[in-house]
Amino acid sequence: MTANCNYHLKGHLLGACNCDWDCPCNCEQAPNYGSCEGVYLWQVDEGHYDGVDLSEIVVSEASQFPAAIHLGNGTSVYLIDERASEEKRPAIENMIRNEAPFSVFLDLTTKFIGFRYVPFDVKIDSINSQAKIPGKQDMQLTAMKNPVTGDDELAVLTKPTGFTSQIQELCITSAFSYDGYGLSIEFPGKYGEFCLFEYSN
Repeated sequence: MTANCNYHLKGHLLGACNCDWDCPCNCEQAPNYGSCEGVYLWQVDEGHYDGVDLSEIVVSEASQFPAAIHLGNGTSVYLIDERASEEKRPAIENMIRNEAPFSVFLDLTTKFIGFRYVPFDVKIDSINSQAKIPGKQDMQLTAMKNPVTGDDELAVLTKPTGFTSQIQELCITSAFSYDGYGLSIEFPGKYGEFCLFEYSN
């Protein structure tokens, strides 16, 4: 992995996977059910790569790993906002290949399905955010519920060494499915997260 271009992005990150609430990965533990199957989605509010403006572009990664992510052997696809112009697409793909955190997942992938350009419908509203790709993905975040009172249970994880984000609002999914390009993932009611992110080299 070689980072050799000027790079800066900031925006919002949504995540969901097949683990129970709080996700053992946050504490360097193995996945709850052996495998790791999930989706990360980055909405770029402002940023650039190698002089190319990437503001308001969405990038998502869907993947399946047979064990903990760091052990590798994953299958993944990168989904990119179809609004990205033809001139911007090579820069986005180079960024994903060469810059963390995107490249970290790619480096751990054995079967890379490729880059696919799709329409996104993203609504940012903290732990009530949602992201859809028509016909392929439905991710809706919601708060955990207190089993006694039924009230929302709110939790924030601060992790200064986190590589996707350092502060995460933890939640669950009211809907979570992805099906397309050889991958199928469906785990509603499991782990979700909402974060602010800022990356640069």
